[in-house]
Amino acid sequence: MNAKTKAGLGLTVGLMLMASAATARTLTLGTVYGARDVSTQAMEHWSEALSEATEGRWSLSIVPGGTLGGDREMLQQLSTGEIDINLSSPVVMQYVAPQYQCLEAEYIYDSEEQGFAVWRGDIGKAASQAMKDAHGIEIAAVGRRGARLVTANKPILKPEDLAGLKFRVTNNLRSEVFAAYGAQPAPLPLSELYGALRQGVFDAQENPLSTIFSLRFHEVQSHISETNHIWTYNLVLTNSDLMEELGEDRAAFESTLNESLEWLYTAIDEENARIRAEIEASGSAVFDKPDTKAFRDAARPILAAYAEQSCAPGLLDAVDAVAASN
Repeated sequence: MNAKTKAGLGLTVGLMLMASAATARTLTLGTVYGARDVSTQAMEHWSEALSEATEGRWSLSIVPGGTLGGDREMLQQLSTGEIDINLSSPVVMQYVAPQYQCLEAEYIYDSEEQGFAVWRGDIGKAASQAMKDAHGIEIAAVGRRGARLVTANKPILKPEDLAGLKFRVTNNLRSEVFAAYGAQPAPLPLSELYGALRQGVFDAQENPLSTIFSLRFHEVQSHISETNHIWTYNLVLTNSDLMEELGEDRAAFESTLNESLEWLYTAIDEENARIRAEIEASGSAVFDKPDTKAFRDAARPILAAYAEQSCAPGLLDAVDAVAASN
């Protein structure tokens, strides 16, 4: 091989590398979940799998812990394309598709499986289309998150045990439900909640166990009540333009995401068992078994009245029909 041929080959390789670098794209994924949260870990799995499947054309930069702002701020960034992906829960419906906000409501589902059938079925598709039409945001996938539990510095075994407690809530519907329980509900960004609980500005809150542990709420709350008042889910939200931009790599994007959420489904059980054992061993908090029927009976009329005024017509009936068909 002469010098001229070597030079030509070197130029070709160089141009190929430049082209590859030019088409590589790092997507920003923002979430309020902490870095230790198992759902955030699932996104780390996805990042590795996506980069491998697309030979480096697509990768993720994951920004956890609400560093980019709260849910509302990140949804605005997602809509304008400042970030590409947001990992959140259905509580964000209140901002981008309020007619579907009742899908994250106290005791709306009889089981976790019913909720999955709702979110992955026609109702979830309609919610995604509503977000896309209004804000250019859509649901790329739905994953497991688990049940939400109540924490406080006293046992919460029945609704009246919440009487007078300053209670952090995330939306208006939850505020009405916990006010009916006797609490004094108020909003607060998740990133500020640990300090507020530690200083006694708030007395109680509710979240999935993984959030309680990853943000160390169990260190400043002595009781964890297994109210299971909400089956919540992970929504992987994307900017709609991104889904078009993916082109032929969209299949790899979706398949690696779904594989990561399948990993998460099993990991949540394992993580919750590990978290519970660690909390119990430390003695920092006690797990309590409440009268969930009392909580459910008090919440359902509130939900029905709220849904009639603020949610899509017939939404609760449609959710109940999903339960009947499964």
